[in-house]
Amino acid sequence: MPLNLNAKWLAIAALLLASLGLTGCSELLFRQTCVGLAKDMRYCLAPLPHDFAPPTDKPLTKPTAKPAIMASQQTDSNIGVSSPQSFSQKVSIKVGKESHELLTQLELEGERMTLVGLAPLGQALFTLVYDGNTLSSEQSVLLGDNFKAEYLMAMMQLIYWPEQSIRAHLEGGHLVTGLCDTVGGNQSDTLVDTRMNTIPCRQIYSQDTLISKSALQTHVVQIRYQQNVGDVLWQAHISLTMPQAKFELEIEPI
Repeated sequence: MPLNLNAKWLAIAALLLASLGLTGCSELLFRQTCVGLAKDMRYCLAPLPHDFAPPTDKPLTKPTAKPAIMASQQTDSNIGVSSPQSFSQKVSIKVGKESHELLTQLELEGERMTLVGLAPLGQALFTLVYDGNTLSSEQSVLLGDNFKAEYLMAMMQLIYWPEQSIRAHLEGGHLVTGLCDTVGGNQSDTLVDTRMNTIPCRQIYSQDTLISKSALQTHVVQIRYQQNVGDVLWQAHISLTMPQAKFELEIEPI
């Protein structure tokens, strides 16, 4: 019997939470580069964009209507980051009522994306390396074969990659960017055209919402950017939620 998608996400997150603080011998594994986000929806890791310059990625502050999924004009020629970039982050993960923290180091160089995970006290948990084609994972054997750290790398791309690249590698989903409204401190699913009580936001809907006329369309993924330093995306405090999976991810730059 196929595993319910929500149960699968809960299992993945539970394994991640249980793993924090564990150390031991490591093993090298090769991972899938596509991860499921919902029924009939998945995201496949994208190559590093050419001349990737996160601090100048401005589309988040410009609301867009909900268009049909666009065919990307981006090609994979001349792919690669022109100069090495490195970002340290504190990551908080919550699934249901359980929560934990880890430290991550994200490095971008040439065509290589490397994500290193550490427990709060500095013990190595995993190292993921994506070269634009294959994804390898060196991780503690104590994490077990069911540990799917590639989901965390996919989330990093959903958060930071240019929207054109995400649309080109999102299957069965619909990306909307703009400003998310806040009402009484609670999150709203509505993208609005005013900056009053709003913050930059990305939302991913299922393909079904393209033909739905309901005003109660629910996002599968929502990413909110609490930006404190101009438009520097990589210095933003970020919140990613997946309501159906009861999954929350908080990223705070270090």
